[in-house]
Amino acid sequence: MKKVLFALVFVVLVSMVLAAGIPSWDEVVAKAKKEGKVVWYGYGAEWDKMFYKSLAKEFEKEYGIKVEYVHGSWFDAIQKLIAEKKAGKKVSSFDLVFTWSVPFKQAWDAGVVWKYPIAYVVPNARNVVDAGLLEYTDMIPTHGTFLPFVWWQVAFLYNKEKVKDPPKSLDDLLDWVKKHPGRFTYSDPNKGGSGHTFLITIIEWLYGYDKYYGAECTEDVVKSWYKKSPKGYSLWEYLNELEKYMYQPGTYPAGNSAAMELFARGIVWLEPQWLDVTAEWVKEGRVDPNIVGMYIPEPTIDAGGFDGLFIPAKAPHKYAAMVLANFLLSKKVQKDLVVKRGGIYPVVKGVWEEIPESVKNQPYYVPLEEVTKNLWFRHGECMEKAMKLWVDEVVRK
Repeated sequence: MKKVLFALVFVVLVSMVLAAGIPSWDEVVAKAKKEGKVVWYGYGAEWDKMFYKSLAKEFEKEYGIKVEYVHGSWFDAIQKLIAEKKAGKKVSSFDLVFTWSVPFKQAWDAGVVWKYPIAYVVPNARNVVDAGLLEYTDMIPTHGTFLPFVWWQVAFLYNKEKVKDPPKSLDDLLDWVKKHPGRFTYSDPNKGGSGHTFLITIIEWLYGYDKYYGAECTEDVVKSWYKKSPKGYSLWEYLNELEKYMYQPGTYPAGNSAAMELFARGIVWLEPQWLDVTAEWVKEGRVDPNIVGMYIPEPTIDAGGFDGLFIPAKAPHKYAAMVLANFLLSKKVQKDLVVKRGGIYPVVKGVWEEIPESVKNQPYYVPLEEVTKNLWFRHGECMEKAMKLWVDEVVRK
């Protein structure tokens, strides 16, 4: 029913776009070439920077449109756009911004997002793996102005040499940690995405995913985290009980790489971790691939975010931005994300099936069917609120 609904929405919106006299895609490309330039803002680790710059060169070669790639943090990008608006600047510094759900909402609320349904204009957006991603990211409404670009995924990373009995489900996690004191950790949710993805997964597991899917994160929802769940713990009781048996109770790795370092050194045997971070450590020889095991526990771990692209309201090269976004959603680029970048799933259909088995069988990949058999999406607003409360309710307890 949801797919039928989104299909109808798609048809209606496309019809509205056409009725409004929006240029055809060929006209968009022609106008983009006339603009001749696009400024793309991205974020991530050093390997992300290098990879995105390589994509920029490919785009320049194919379209003859110059790409100025700016690498930084999502926070700086959003704050700069907001500052430019307050200063009354008529033209923003960026044409295309790569970010995730929470900062996108900040940008939307601040009025610095171009309120144009690019998701229903850009041709390759029609191939996204879930039509709902054209309207929502981490359950935050995007109104068709945000395009998914990268599918990150968190899984349980475990040491195959040390652990023969990893917890098969989230129901088993606490007992496993108690039996293996000091061997489990998760990154500080405010400093590593694997940490806040783990946090929202635990919330949805304790209280029921159906209560969060498509629902608002009201004050009553936040208050419910202080009440016992059907699992017998409140959120904060569970996390504080878990902490007692973790690596150095009361301290948390300051980011994904910090958690990965503990795993690579054999200190920690189990942790929630990004597939792409694990991939890069394997490729760089910083962790022994023979100890790397990754899996999705029952019932699941939230899809770690479909980070994506939006065009600022005052972008000077909007047509070029749309063409670059379309390029980034092409099968070729999505395939390169999987094969060359690694530890990433494609956001468009028909790509995963073309990935060589030698890549799919790398230790940092979990079979896609294992990820999608019970796919949960993060609730961005609840996740953000929980991240803030976590400091007082867990760290400072």
